[in-house]
Amino acid sequence: MVTLADCQRTQHAWFRALAEATGGRAFSTHRMDWVWLPETREMLCLFPSEITEAGLAPALAEAERRGAASVGIWMNAAMREGILPQYRFERGWQPWWMTRALDVETVASSSEEADPRVSLTALVEHQVWLATARSGDDWAGRSYAYLPPDQGAKHLAGIFDMIVAPEQRRTGLGTALLNTLSEAAFNAGAEHLLLNATPDGQRLYRKYGFELIGKGQTWWLHLPPS
Repeated sequence: MVTLADCQRTQHAWFRALAEATGGRAFSTHRMDWVWLPETREMLCLFPSEITEAGLAPALAEAERRGAASVGIWMNAAMREGILPQYRFERGWQPWWMTRALDVETVASSSEEADPRVSLTALVEHQVWLATARSGDDWAGRSYAYLPPDQGAKHLAGIFDMIVAPEQRRTGLGTALLNTLSEAAFNAGAEHLLLNATPDGQRLYRKYGFELIGKGQTWWLHLPPS
């Protein structure tokens, strides 16, 4: 069984891996864990157990020092926003946590006919994959899968950053990206997939067999250009 805590832990692990791979960093303040993502200029706090001035103030100073465009706080739905509005944070989009079991039958049936528009690259062997889609010579979409190490008895892979070009939507491309990443993750030992969806995006994932297990919340502070 995949829990909300599993989803949050995998999302956190993905952001930490992304920070490490792109020259960012992960650090902690008072009961708050942060990652700095230089490519998107985002400072993110992942699932804090408490929001305090002692945890927030030094991270905001670090975000300003690094020229961040935005500061985001990811939280579970039961967490109270506390002092965030006092620091000009605004409620943002809501992650819909969804999961799907992987087995031989479902993976085999979905990968019987490979979509020639999609190619797969293993960025880290048996751990991180990038599926890229092209339509002719044009870029058409991409998504990542991540199987975190050291999960103990859990074998969970996350699907992240799914993008399909607007003109390529409803052509089966999103499903083809999922098929490619599902097969790669399953072959590496994943037993479940998980992801966070938007209310619009969850329609695709429901058709693919994902089930909603809960929702979260995000809060955002958008900083002026430095």
